[in-house]
Order: sequence, then structure tokens, then C-alpha cells
Amino acid sequence: MSSLSQDSPSAAAPDILVTGASGFIGGHLVHRLAERGHRVRVLARSTSDRAAFAGAAAQVTIGDLGDTDSLRRATSGVRHVYNCAGLSADWGPWDRFRAVNVDGAKNLVDAAHEAGTVERLVHLSTTDVYGYPERPCDETTAPRDIGLPYNRSKMLGERAVWAAAERTGLPVTVVRPVSVYGPGSKDFVIEIANLLLGKQMVYIRGGRVPAGLLYVSNAVDGIIAAATGEHTAGRAYNLRDPHDTTWRAYVEALAEGLGVKAPRLSLPTPVATAVATVSEKLWGVLRIDSRPVLTRHAVHLFDRDQSYPIGRAQEELGFKGEVDFQEGMRRTVAWLDSAEGRAHVAR
Repeated sequence: MSSLSQDSPSAAAPDILVTGASGFIGGHLVHRLAERGHRVRVLARSTSDRAAFAGAAAQVTIGDLGDTDSLRRATSGVRHVYNCAGLSADWGPWDRFRAVNVDGAKNLVDAAHEAGTVERLVHLSTTDVYGYPERPCDETTAPRDIGLPYNRSKMLGERAVWAAAERTGLPVTVVRPVSVYGPGSKDFVIEIANLLLGKQMVYIRGGRVPAGLLYVSNAVDGIIAAATGEHTAGRAYNLRDPHDTTWRAYVEALAEGLGVKAPRLSLPTPVATAVATVSEKLWGVLRIDSRPVLTRHAVHLFDRDQSYPIGRAQEELGFKGEVDFQEGMRRTVAWLDSAEGRAHVAR
């Protein structure tokens, strides 16, 4: 079987590689790049769902971040690499997190360097690398490992990327989005929508904590600007929408769009933390594969102020966040009401 399958005939070779294109942010990025006239190649497993980038005329290389031969084929001849691949979850075995978020990220930098044509690699990270501090911090704050698998793996992944970049000389930029939502979002749209529909959604601290929301098309704008900026190599950028919105405002808007009641119950942080800690221990002892009732990761996310400073992105990337909260929610609710959206929610 050929490692390359051409979804649309094109005489010109791809100039951009996107990993993680079958995911939420990666899929939106592929479409935006294609709309701008770029010839895009994506790295995907043979079993990956290609719906996220369907219609974008992307060339597909079969493989993954653990397959160095496929990475060499995928990076061959491209100028820009966007690493959107990653395991984004609040529960699971450490080996899975490490394989993708740490080892895979390093493998991609090495392959991009060996290609000899790559001018910039953008690594998609997260503000979770800061370890959920009491107060949001800017990019001068060092990432901190607090022992949770997602936080630890993304922090170590960044460290591996920076080390590989220094060793190889490959220009690398890191983008740290906060809470990305929009059509297709599993974490902040589909899961919360299903909790609302099942009357299982609860707030922590009354939902009055800033959520650090980032609409997906705004995220894509920032990611592309990070790759094309003249002085962005070697820099990291926090990314969220400039307008602050609380979790309560977001959940209420989502509930209204779904035609259901917003939650009334709110858990104090100590209670939520205790439930999460006990749940994780019980799931671990019983070796249950499914996600616990509540996780410490989720508690930190909804308990800590997520309004991370974005001054650097505004000044150096020209980031504005063109789609505001009202329009972002209108598009999100419209997607949930579409055939595609309804396939993901238990209405």
C-alpha cells in the first residue's frame, strides 16, 4: 500500500504539514490553510476519521508520531509544520500520554530538521503546562509539573521540543491556548452539552471563574500568525479571546441554545477536590478504563482563573480574536443543531 493517498489531484507538492488534522483544532486549521491557497499534507493513521478535514483537498500520509519513517515522508519538502497532534484528556495511562505528547513531539522536530526544507515548526501546547496556578501567569513563568498526566506530558513535551530545536537549530514556536471551543469541540462543547442534556452538569465555585475561552477560528488565526511572524521563532504565546467570560455565562449560553435548564448545583472546591481524588483512586484500583466521575484536572480547570495574559500574542502576533463570544456561541449552537452536531449529543 502506498503511504500517500491524494484526495484531490494537484501538480504541486504540499508546502505545509499538519499533524492531528483529524482532531478539533487541527481540522479547522487544515481548512483555513486550504482556503488561503496552501497545499496541505496531513499525517493520519489508516483508521483515523477524516471527517474533520474532508473537502480540504489535503494529501494524506499514513502514519503517526511514533513511526519515524512516516514522519520523514510527511515532512519531505514542506516549509511549515503544525503539530496539532496530542492526547488531550484528563484521564488515562501515563504511557499513552508520554508516547504522543512527549516522544512523538520530539520525533516530529527531528524529522522536520532532517527534511532540510522546514522553515518553521509550530507546536500546539496548552496553558495547562503552568500547573493551574492560583493566579494566571504570562509566558515568563516556567512550566510546572503537578503530577497530573496531561499537565506533565504537555510540560515534558514542550521541554523535549525546545531541546530538540536547540540541538538541531530548527526554528520552533510554541502556542499555548486556554479553553478552545466551537463546532466540533469534544471537551468544551460535546461533553458539556451531553452533561446538560442528562441533567448532570454542576458548577464549581458557582461557575464564576473566568474560563479563558478561545473560539476555534480565533485560535487558528493565532496559530498561523505564530508560524509566519518574522520574530516569533523561539517564543511561546498564551492564547485566549480578549473578552473575559465566566464558566457560568458559557454554560448558561450553551444550555439556552440546547433548550434546557442551566445547572443550579455548585460544589465548593474542597468537596469537588475530595470527590475527584477518591474517584481517581477507586478507578485506578479497579482498573476501570472509562473516565472517573470527576477528575482533579477538571476541578483545577473550573476552579482556577483561566484569564491568562495574552499581551505578547497581541503585540507580536497581532492577535485580536475577531469572533466575539456572542458570535462564537451562535456558531457553536448552530453546529449542535446540525446533523453533524446531533450525531454527537444525546438528544
